[in-house]
Amino acid sequence: MRAIGIDLGTTYSCVYVVEPSGGIELVRNPDGHELTPSVVHFSRGGVQVGVDAKEMMADDPDNVVVGIKRLMGRDHRQEYGGTSYTPEGVSAIILRKLASDAAVALGVGLSDLEAVITVPAYFGIAEKEATYAAARIAGLRCRELLAEPAAAAYAYGAADDISGSSLVFDLGGGTFDVAVVAATSSGPPKIWAVDGESRLGGLDWDQRMEGLLWEKITDAVVDVDDCRDDDEFVAAVGAESERLKRELSVRDSASARLRFGRTKFSLTVSKDEFETACRDLVLQCQVSVDRVRQAAVALGAPPITRILLVGGSTRLPMIRDELQRMLDVPISISDPDKVVAQGAALLAARLTGTSSAPSCSAATGRINSVLPRSIGLLVHSSQEPWREEPYVQHVLRANTPLPITDFAVSVAAIVDGQERARIRLCEQAGAVESEEPADNRFIFDCEVSGMSDVRAGDEIKLQISIAEDGRLSVAVTDNRCRPLTMEAFIEGTLDDGEIVQQQGVIAGLVLAE
Repeated sequence: MRAIGIDLGTTYSCVYVVEPSGGIELVRNPDGHELTPSVVHFSRGGVQVGVDAKEMMADDPDNVVVGIKRLMGRDHRQEYGGTSYTPEGVSAIILRKLASDAAVALGVGLSDLEAVITVPAYFGIAEKEATYAAARIAGLRCRELLAEPAAAAYAYGAADDISGSSLVFDLGGGTFDVAVVAATSSGPPKIWAVDGESRLGGLDWDQRMEGLLWEKITDAVVDVDDCRDDDEFVAAVGAESERLKRELSVRDSASARLRFGRTKFSLTVSKDEFETACRDLVLQCQVSVDRVRQAAVALGAPPITRILLVGGSTRLPMIRDELQRMLDVPISISDPDKVVAQGAALLAARLTGTSSAPSCSAATGRINSVLPRSIGLLVHSSQEPWREEPYVQHVLRANTPLPITDFAVSVAAIVDGQERARIRLCEQAGAVESEEPADNRFIFDCEVSGMSDVRAGDEIKLQISIAEDGRLSVAVTDNRCRPLTMEAFIEGTLDDGEIVQQQGVIAGLVLAE
């Protein structure tokens, strides 16, 4: 059995393994690259993943999928070649490619791998459940999902540091996490508080750069509408946007050379122009940092003494400058594209017992995570104080330590002889709690039956459990503690039948080497 850590990223993915001898090693893909673009291209001959798929964005953009991680936990089906794929299915294709490459590199079969897969700490219940389903569809044994800030803390050694708290700032290609992590002298290390945005990352900076380029193209080209209608030219602008963003991380200006028909032209973007265009994105990060600091202080976390940078987008000088201005503490950055996969591999080795090497010492102190968003019941009033409209009563607050086991919540039968009851759980959708249903996301919907001799007001008790990796389970009993029959599903995720269907679809694909 070989344990691997997988960073399933929005734009790039990465795999690490801890060797039995103790070293932690990067698993390169067959092309020799350290990172695999999280891009999928569907064709008549099969499916491509990675660099080859990314190169097809210019030639066949309608059959290329980019940024699927942002759609996890949502009912968003896409059709290619007459076949419907869910976000879980597309992610499974990426996972299957990563796992197959790792199996070949390590000289084992796919069934011999056990993986820890990282997810943003700010992912909700549905997104995490969808990621686990993607692993099932891919035929990969997922030992656990690991919050990315915890993975980074393992890799940076923050689990063993009791000198103060670390602010883990994780800005990837499509998601943003910020967390306060600290070891304690009286207990295990833990995440004290998390915040972030599920749809904020390097892709947004790319779009701002692309907007700047199109402004300059409008000034340089007469037939700009023709440019926008040319798929190849549009793809070229997108590719140049990502390259210029990276170049401006180390230079004060950068130039793009483009061609439309017989016309060739060069466009220059300055660092100041780019930072001005992205200022609101930086402010979004700032707001999350402020919230997580306040939450951690309220919970008694030690003072923040350092910042750990994670994710390729933290290479942007504007990010580091803002963090230095806000906190004025040392900033550490080391392999930001790969550090999360390193931490996942350390935990995978610990969970499977495949290595007892010194390099795993950080994983011996398990970093406990927290619930990223408040969870509540959708309530319809049946007694005083009467409320005409339904509302959400939050029962589990954000930053509650995980795991949560059999947290009891009671609701009541409305009428005598009631045979069925519908119970719905909601998850905070915005930055703060709200009782308004529109400000929450439905995550769990069940119909309870099997009640007998029920009178109005009799209790129906829910026992809510949330595992260390954020996966939800619920049991229901009546007022005599007898289990009730429950038909339930998690909103935005696949049921077992749909998972089997996607397994069949993915298994039938030819994965290009």
